[in-house]
Amino acid sequence: MKSIPISTYSPDTLESLLSGIPFYKDLMFNDQEQMDILKRHSCVYEPQPGEVVIEKGAEDRIFYFLLSGQLVVYPDGKKSKRAVNYLSAGQVLGALALLCNSPRTATLVADPKSAKAQLFGTDFSPFGELTDFSQIKLSTKLALWRMVTHNTRWKLGVYRMGNPDHPLAHALQQVETFKGEKDTVDELQSLDRQVRALTVLMQKWNDFLAS
Repeated sequence: MKSIPISTYSPDTLESLLSGIPFYKDLMFNDQEQMDILKRHSCVYEPQPGEVVIEKGAEDRIFYFLLSGQLVVYPDGKKSKRAVNYLSAGQVLGALALLCNSPRTATLVADPKSAKAQLFGTDFSPFGELTDFSQIKLSTKLALWRMVTHNTRWKLGVYRMGNPDHPLAHALQQVETFKGEKDTVDELQSLDRQVRALTVLMQKWNDFLAS
């Protein structure tokens, strides 16, 4: 997959590229210092049509936002099998596995029937351990964890609506929600537990849909 250094883009062009990604847009306008840290660990990626962007079972340190184009999701890792989902611009990819320190849960492929895909990818390494705020602030971590938690709950909700009688359909309601003081380490730790529980459910759903 072709990678393009951030330094090749002017500030205005980069701002335009990221304008549709709330996580980065908020940092650009409200915490440029944090944005600068993430930019030093980021690249723009351009896969060829049909190229694998993320492979199931792989372990790497990059999470992506899809800037343009479309990706196809294959839960069993095989492009020859039936796709279960399509990802469009603005969606985050690969963050769930990184937050849980686990292998990728599905294979994502640049859709050959769509416009050419372009992604913004960031190395997760500066985030460090959950309560390590030496590089990435609590507020930035909360923004990422909240986004991933919300997106994963939404995806699981879609699976549940498509299979309302499956035993997994009720499991989502058992995952905790945070009821304490917002913007705290306690909230981050709760989000981390939620993400881990949701990852287990996502893997079970993917296995079911691939069978």
